[in-house]
Amino acid sequence: MAQSAAGSELKLIKPRHYRRWFLLLAIVLALGGFAIARAVTRARLARELLTTFPYAIDQHPELVRYALSVAPVIYHANCASCHGADMKGETKLGAPALIDKQTWLYGDGSVAEIERIILYGIRSGNGEAHNVTEMTAFGITGQLTPDEITDAVQYLMELNNRPYNQEAADAGQNLFFGKAACFDCHGMDAHGDTNYGAPNLTINVWNNGGTPQDIYHSIYYGVHHICPAWYNKLTLGQIRALAVMLHVLSKPTST
Repeated sequence: MAQSAAGSELKLIKPRHYRRWFLLLAIVLALGGFAIARAVTRARLARELLTTFPYAIDQHPELVRYALSVAPVIYHANCASCHGADMKGETKLGAPALIDKQTWLYGDGSVAEIERIILYGIRSGNGEAHNVTEMTAFGITGQLTPDEITDAVQYLMELNNRPYNQEAADAGQNLFFGKAACFDCHGMDAHGDTNYGAPNLTINVWNNGGTPQDIYHSIYYGVHHICPAWYNKLTLGQIRALAVMLHVLSKPTST
């Protein structure tokens, strides 16, 4: 009788025991299947992100979402040390803000243009990089006197609707269109030229600091900053994801 009772108890326990294991196994298999499906989906998106024509990526929300999910980690590991964790730039390094919705220093802010900059850099020494122009050191070279540079700064203050000295600003305007020939790079309207990396001087955006002292320093000593080429440090997929993210974050908001 004792053996029979023990056997009955064992029969009652075993089914419960197996049900728990079956349930656990089902959960593990479900999670594994989900992980595999997710990995397959992400691999597909990574492939499509790289093979889709850059100017058409905006038309594929799924690809944009994928890029935005992977690019922040890449950015913080490789770009934040110069451009800042908040992507607002670092004036001490002359590193521009990357989420400025007003203007791009080079190009039009498209995925293709941003990707080119990341790939080859600026003044990096690579043959495909933007290497054409640099800001002249007007003070060091003796092309302008300190007083003339001060006048030029006052003209820039006027262009940006900031407090300025009218007499000095008028003299600075004459320098802009005359002796210093600033218009040759920055344009007759001072709106700059993104083909050459000449910044717009009328929107109060200053990569090297916007105080009168900062601007004086830039004109006197010139600007010679470098962005390295990343094509041999990041994969093409990582570079494309970064370009998409920066394009999205810097794109002007529709009104």
